[in-house]
Amino acid sequence: MVILSWLIACAVAAVFVVGGVEKLRVRSAFARTLSELGLPAPLVPVLSLLVPIAELATSAGLMLAPAAAWPAAGVAALGAAFALAGLLGLRARQPVACSCLGAATNAYLGRRQLVLLPGWLAAAAVLRLAPPRWSVLEGLQLLALVVVASSSLHAVKVVKAWRTDSAYRRAIEESSEVRADMVVGLHTIKGTS
Repeated sequence: MVILSWLIACAVAAVFVVGGVEKLRVRSAFARTLSELGLPAPLVPVLSLLVPIAELATSAGLMLAPAAAWPAAGVAALGAAFALAGLLGLRARQPVACSCLGAATNAYLGRRQLVLLPGWLAAAAVLRLAPPRWSVLEGLQLLALVVVASSSLHAVKVVKAWRTDSAYRRAIEESSEVRADMVVGLHTIKGTS
């Protein structure tokens, strides 16, 4: 059970690090998602800041104070908040883009968040009933490892996006050259007529 709680703590921390950083990095996309869910306008800027901070704080708590009750409670509360967002997404008039792990995802809020709720609650229960045991120093090292691993996964997404964009840039350049050749050809034809 100790290995399971260790793996759960690291996996959940990694998900919350990526989610929290991405929501802060592209806060406007997350705010748009909150607005599209029908939340009152005064709550949107507050929640667009509080949710990612809660994710990052829970990540830090899981790594630095795994035996404390509040990180497991944070996992359960955030899981419930995600499920509520999924429910609101299902009830919305139009599909609501999920900016859970950043604006680059093309998923929508809905059933997936509801289906994941039991997983979040089970993870919180394991973390509370059999918390991993490590020192704060070991927790700092694990947190650093989680951040580096999460950043590496993000770097892979960035490289894939860069390659895709590179292909688009080449296509645009080629079409611009063809257009320029056509314009030059038109001027040559007009000049000789």
